[in-house]
Amino acid sequence: MLTRLRAALDARSNPDFVIFARTDALAIERANRYGELGAGICFVEAPRTHEELEQIGKEVSYPQLANMLLGGVTPILSADELGALGYKIVVDPVTSLTACGAAIRSLTQTFLETGRLDQTPLDLLSFDEIKRLLGLDEILNRER
Repeated sequence: MLTRLRAALDARSNPDFVIFARTDALAIERANRYGELGAGICFVEAPRTHEELEQIGKEVSYPQLANMLLGGVTPILSADELGALGYKIVVDPVTSLTACGAAIRSLTQTFLETGRLDQTPLDLLSFDEIKRLLGLDEILNRER
């Protein structure tokens, strides 16, 4: 991994491009080696206890990422709690996908049961909100 990390660091053309180095083992020494070599973020994947999260926070001397995967093995802590332990970045890479899946399932069930979606129990964005979020009016105005 150190060879790969060195290659990535050497190939980096933009100094603002941050390279994350991950270890799937509870390997604090390895994470520190990544930091020593120049990784911008050290990521020790899947600590299984609050104590392991604390240990990583104390013993990894470089900026760290915490992965708060609902249903994963790592205990879920708040961003403030993780910040107090020394983590600089907190991610939850899947929950937005599971929320979308649940909403699609609910819409599908509603449509199958009623044949319509205008009375769904979900709190949906309006079409105007979607257009605003996507900047569609600005895009259409530029095209004109």
